[in-house]
Amino acid sequence: MKKFTLALAAVCLAALALAGCSLTERQQDAAAQKTAATDPLTGLSDRWPGQRSAAVFLYNGTDAARQWGIGEASVVLEALTEGDSATSLCLVYPALEAVPKVGPVSQARDLYLQLLACQQAIPIQRGASIYAANLLDLYEIAPLDALSLGVNGFSYEGEWGQPDQTSWTTSGADLLPLAEEAGVSLEIQPIQPDTDQEDAEPTTQLPPLLPFGEPAGGKEGASSVEVIFSASASTRFTYDSGTGKYLMARADGSPQIDANTDTQAGFDNLLILYSAPSRRDDGYTWGYDLTMGAGVYLNGGSVWSILWMPGVDSTLAIYNSDGTALDIRPGTSYVALMGSVAGQELILRDSAGSEMTAT
Repeated sequence: MKKFTLALAAVCLAALALAGCSLTERQQDAAAQKTAATDPLTGLSDRWPGQRSAAVFLYNGTDAARQWGIGEASVVLEALTEGDSATSLCLVYPALEAVPKVGPVSQARDLYLQLLACQQAIPIQRGASIYAANLLDLYEIAPLDALSLGVNGFSYEGEWGQPDQTSWTTSGADLLPLAEEAGVSLEIQPIQPDTDQEDAEPTTQLPPLLPFGEPAGGKEGASSVEVIFSASASTRFTYDSGTGKYLMARADGSPQIDANTDTQAGFDNLLILYSAPSRRDDGYTWGYDLTMGAGVYLNGGSVWSILWMPGVDSTLAIYNSDGTALDIRPGTSYVALMGSVAGQELILRDSAGSEMTAT
């Protein structure tokens, strides 16, 4: 357990992850003033205080006819991580206990591991890309992996003989009894605050993923958005004023249904972050620059043109295009990373269906 604790601390304090991972005195003071713990993934009341979050890697190919758990995640991450066609997904939950039936479970991707390093997320995967495997090995982070746990913690869906990438599911209930034997701690490991005080005690108060608060300004009338990752992969959202959520749809416009509930997945916040992706040495995998970039934020039918970078009091800091700090309203979030890859595009539309800009 000692190695595991040190590994997590290294991830959060080393240059691997984003610079905003360590806690400052200001953040500690603010946290101490709160009467109730807040979930670092959503900014809402924390139902699982002291528990590590869980990151489930989800297969998202066109042949993934059913996907479980996407509508119940606190955060959904999406990017083109390999090739030029399908994207990959990562579903993040506040604790392993909170993970519903999820799947199809796929390979771990290091992009999502980097973004979630400061959340001490437990990886739930079926194998890992070479880059993700190297990262996990380097920092001695133990995942819950279908390739090692097999049918003890994962279930095979459908008929034998169908592709493995569409076949394997699991849940927190299935994995909880196996975590200790797999070397996976469920509790947040203490981290050392980034202060000048020599006697500062380690804390289990993790930095929030986003700077939660009430956003000001914004351009009203953003009714729908299409995030185009490639010629064959895009994700669409339509704002539902009744629920205040952005309802998710597939590239063909059909609703993105959570197979657990048979309802359409929806999110309170949409963040589309522009990065500078480039091919890695294998010529197939995409690497992303996580130092800074521009982007778009949508909430409540309004849209903001933003800048993002590693934060001090949160993993990501978000700014208006004029450089002033911008808060993200507490709630569930969909976060996409995209950039200068040929064919990638973001299309915003108003209620009349006409294209609009964020400024």
